[in-house]
Amino acid sequence: MFSRTENLQTFTRSYPVVSLFILIQVALFVIEQLNAFFNFGFSPLNYGAAINLFIGNGEWWRVVTATFLHYDFWHIAFNTFALIIFAPALERMIGHAKFASFYLLVGTLANVLTYFTKINEPFYGQAGASGAILGLLGFYVYLGRFKRTVISADDARLVYIFSAITAIFTLLGSNVSVFGHLYGFVLGFLAGFIFGKGTVPFTRPFNTGRRPASGGHIIHTSGSGQLGRIVFYVIVAFAVFGLLARFI
Repeated sequence: MFSRTENLQTFTRSYPVVSLFILIQVALFVIEQLNAFFNFGFSPLNYGAAINLFIGNGEWWRVVTATFLHYDFWHIAFNTFALIIFAPALERMIGHAKFASFYLLVGTLANVLTYFTKINEPFYGQAGASGAILGLLGFYVYLGRFKRTVISADDARLVYIFSAITAIFTLLGSNVSVFGHLYGFVLGFLAGFIFGKGTVPFTRPFNTGRRPASGGHIIHTSGSGQLGRIVFYVIVAFAVFGLLARFI
């Protein structure tokens, strides 16, 4: 479920919304870096980050656009990696339209609630997909507690452990939007009661260009197994490295 075995063609075809969101945030990050080098006058962060002063002056689009903006390489690298690992299964389980609505709604509401929590700090700003990604974890926790027929015990356990690790990193990390993470997780969990209706078990898409096994029949698997646990440890190592990079 959380191990990515799809090739690029299969990934983009099977998870078009996730692919689009990744493309948007990477493109905006590249534009931001090019502007830093060539100074052509357009900075996505300047126009789209959720800065309280500007939101209070009526620039409410920032609570939406901030989800797709990132401050540095490690910021976007970790969030993109987490999106690739955790988002595809949910898009397949609840459908493309519902997933898009869920992701945008949770990310936006997390930014809105953070704004009102920090409303007395006009220069407080935030950006990044972390709130929406924590929403994914919250949704999986909901499935693990209330929809156990659609998620395996191993996958649910990985979600619980990674959620706990993320909570620790949120509290210890520097320049982390604690409220954005908290609101994202809680909103994702609560949204499960709405978006979780009609959820189906994850079925792995067959890789385009590869010959199907078992006499031509496509085999779908739902558990992570050994490969899933390996991927999980890679995620943990990546997260630890990212956290240390922020302290160095």
